[in-house]
This record gives sequence, C-alpha cells and structure tokens, in this order.
Amino acid sequence: MERVLVGERGWITATTLANGFALGQLMPGPNMLAVTHYGYVAAGPWGALLATLAFYGPTALLSAAAALLWRRHSARPVVGAFRSALLPFGGGVILAGALVLGQTSVRGALAAILALVCLLLLWKTKVNSALVVLGAAAVGALLGL
Repeated sequence: MERVLVGERGWITATTLANGFALGQLMPGPNMLAVTHYGYVAAGPWGALLATLAFYGPTALLSAAAALLWRRHSARPVVGAFRSALLPFGGGVILAGALVLGQTSVRGALAAILALVCLLLLWKTKVNSALVVLGAAAVGALLGL
C-alpha cells in the first residue's frame, strides 16, 4: 500500500500513511479503516467511498466463498495443513507492515526510543493499545517528533 499510494502514485504522503494507520489503531474494528482516510485525503468524500468499497468489497466476497468451502471441506487433512501454513504467512504480513511504518515514522534516536518503549509496553503488559498510541502521540508532540 505504501509503495503504491506514496511512491508510485503520490496520492498521499508518508506522514499521511503513518497518521492514517495510527488513527486506524484507535478505532474499533479492523485497523485498515485507514483506507477510508487515505481515499478521503486523495480525492475527498467520493475517494473515501470508492477506496472503502474497492478495499473491502472483493475481500468480503472472497471471505464468504472461503467460509462456505471451509465448512464443506473442513474434515479433509489438506484443510488443516493449509490453516497451519497461514500462521507464518500472517505473521510475515504483520512484520512487513511494521517495518514499512517504522521506516516512515521512526526518524532519529528519540523516536526510536519512544517506539521501543511502546513495543515493550505492548509486549510485557496488558495496557490497552489505544492508550499506548495516544500516549506515544502526546510524548511525540511534546518532543516535536
């Protein structure tokens, strides 16, 4: 998403991408609601609507079809193997997203320390992630990051 929206098309800036992702973390539901924000920034209300439909529509249809097939064929051994193969894939996708956001958002030693503190808070405690995002935003604003 970053490569296309920021690099190839130039529809949004890297800062807008990072801010949209942070906003998506605060909202209930899927954090990719940021897509609506990106569409709005790029093309106003119609851009927001089109981006949302284009992002979620195909996925919703494919998910419904996959759920029907899964239910029908769940007893087969290949389905269990497929599910097990999806776990590292999902982890890789999450890691790739974190790396892109880190490269965009973490600039300098203070930002790296703040990111590390947030990571440790989320990893080692049960603090709500929205509170960590809000706290990091406040500290970042105070430090001028």
